[in-house]
Amino acid sequence: MSDARQWLRRAEERNADMAWRAAAMREAVAGARGTARSADGSVTAVVAPGGALVSLELAERSVALGARQLQALIVDTIHQASADAAAVLAAEMRPLVGDQFDEAVRAAQSLSPEEPDELVRPAAAPVEDEDVSDQSVYTWRGER
Repeated sequence: MSDARQWLRRAEERNADMAWRAAAMREAVAGARGTARSADGSVTAVVAPGGALVSLELAERSVALGARQLQALIVDTIHQASADAAAVLAAEMRPLVGDQFDEAVRAAQSLSPEEPDELVRPAAAPVEDEDVSDQSVYTWRGER
């Protein structure tokens, strides 16, 4: 077999392998989900990679927590589900990208927005019949 034919055959094999890996990565990203349940079981969240909320389930008893406590519990549960989604995706992607996985993660993280210096959650207090729908669960401390 000539060198040109061998080179072409190897190139076709590499291209087929890259196409298979790309399809597998698309499938992994599309199907990856993270799930978390609050410690008391009143909130369950399912999140896709990147933080997109897929579903949120609230137990009947969750309304007894009050608006602020429930807001904080929902946010915390979603964050836990996001971390789980990232771990699930990493477990599925690592075998597909091999040695390049850590480099790809660093590159992706460099594109993510920076986290705020200090994010403070106000103390949750029971709220009765007060409309807090326009109040944030988080407040910024420091310059804005």
